Amino acid sequence: MNYFFVFQNKTFYEEYHGGYLWAPQYGNTGRKEAHWEKMKEIRRGDVIIHSYKKQLMAISIAQKDVYAAKRPTELPNEWQQEGWRVDTMYIPFTEPIITSDYKEELLKLQPQTYAPFNRLGRGNMGYLFKANKPMYEFIIRQTAEIQKTEQEKQRILELLDQGKRPQVAVSGLEIMMELEEANAKQLSSEKLAIQIKSGKSKKSQKTETVVYYRSPYVKEMVKKIAEGKCQMCGVEAPFYDKDNEPYLEEHHVKRLADGGSDTMDNVVAVCPNCHRKVHVLNNEADTIVLEGIAEQNERQYQRLLLYAEKIEK
Repeated sequence: MNYFFVFQNKTFYEEYHGGYLWAPQYGNTGRKEAHWEKMKEIRRGDVIIHSYKKQLMAISIAQKDVYAAKRPTELPNEWQQEGWRVDTMYIPFTEPIITSDYKEELLKLQPQTYAPFNRLGRGNMGYLFKANKPMYEFIIRQTAEIQKTEQEKQRILELLDQGKRPQVAVSGLEIMMELEEANAKQLSSEKLAIQIKSGKSKKSQKTETVVYYRSPYVKEMVKKIAEGKCQMCGVEAPFYDKDNEPYLEEHHVKRLADGGSDTMDNVVAVCPNCHRKVHVLNNEADTIVLEGIAEQNERQYQRLLLYAEKIEK
């Protein structure tokens, strides 16, 4: 597990709501910058500390290895299109600490090279820098101290375990899902429909966390039905992924952890912003809307399946 520190003075709220980090691969002159190149080092399970105008707003956990991706449409257009993206799970702080209040301590704890702060304790010019475990643990403890409720303090202190936890090994189930996803992307809508019908749900696996099976065929089908638009807000996908496909995320209306099914009548395709909104707000009205959309997806899938079975005969 590695630690990073990101300055998001221009992009924190866009990246927070989208659940990602993004940096261009080159500057406008075609030159590579070390603070952007640092993105290429992030791997799944790494920890990122988020700074916005001297406030440490959140930490996050990388959900995937870094990958090449177009600039999200919500970000300023002052950067070129080609970039590096990391999908990450943000954990925000209710009361953030201010870095200038802990200047001396942070200078002593930060790494010797590619560190976020200069010798005067000011933030270095750039986006992403190295951090380390002692720096992370100090920030967590100091942030916990200024929270206004005991509950919030304990929630933040629990994040210390993140620094002690080894990087989660990829389970056999996850490897299988990755292979199935690669196959699913090559199938037509008709072939996907047949595969979904004939496929059997795999059992979850428990390593350090429970891994729930999510059918890549269901995921690909619901994205095809969405036709590149978020099924919640109706807006086109914010960017194209590395396969040049509109980037949408599958969402299970009833969570798998709560007994929800990995079937077409429980899955919708949404943009990263709406996906984050649904999980953060957990709004009953949104759930009702999504249940209706999932039912429509099921009906469309059944019509497609009927057609696919006819042409196979």
